[in-house]
Amino acid sequence: MPLSEHEQKMLDEMERQLFADDPRLARAFAPTKNSRRSGRRIAIGLGAVLLGLGVLVLAVSLPAIWLGVIAFLGMLAGAIYAVTTPSSASQGDTQGPSGGGGGHTGPTAPQDGHGGTFMGKLEQRWEKRSGDDPRR
Repeated sequence: MPLSEHEQKMLDEMERQLFADDPRLARAFAPTKNSRRSGRRIAIGLGAVLLGLGVLVLAVSLPAIWLGVIAFLGMLAGAIYAVTTPSSASQGDTQGPSGGGGGHTGPTAPQDGHGGTFMGKLEQRWEKRSGDDPRR
């Protein structure tokens, strides 16, 4: 069911607000652009699983337990390889939509009163609701 025009505008506004409050979190949930690499990883992983399955059948036909264990580990490695994403691709696109990285490499320093970050605001709301506000 498609969103109404009002709901789409609200969703766009929430997205802009999230990116303004915490750009690192917004980039973490942004879709990646490397679908071709992902397809290649799936194909290689699937090939490793099929090869491991063939070796496992061979190990069962021969009484070679050690070969079956190696085949199973190969199948497991192929499945993990196909499902995971490479860590270099997720860290390579840290410039955001503006195109400039700004030389920012580490986490932001905490500001007094939790600053204006998205998580800081959520923490402030939680502390107010639970009555644990340390600033009182």
